[in-house]
Amino acid sequence: MATRKKKSVAGPSVVKGTHLTVTTHEDGSTTLEWDDEQLLKEVREAIASVEKKPKKVAAKKDTAKKAPAKTTKTKKQ
Repeated sequence: MATRKKKSVAGPSVVKGTHLTVTTHEDGSTTLEWDDEQLLKEVREAIASVEKKPKKVAAKKDTAKKAPAKTTKTKKQ
């Protein structure tokens, strides 16, 4: 007597990210669910990290004095 494989009833596959949830159904269709507030927060953080300006460092003035220029003396003949 032959036996049949039982069909497994699998629910939809769900992958949840920080701002997007992807649901793949048994029929192959996909549903995307966006968390707009979280996406906006991540975009603002990314923009802020790029726009950060480095702290201004006061330039130190060079206080060392330069030596006088050397001159060459020529002998009179």
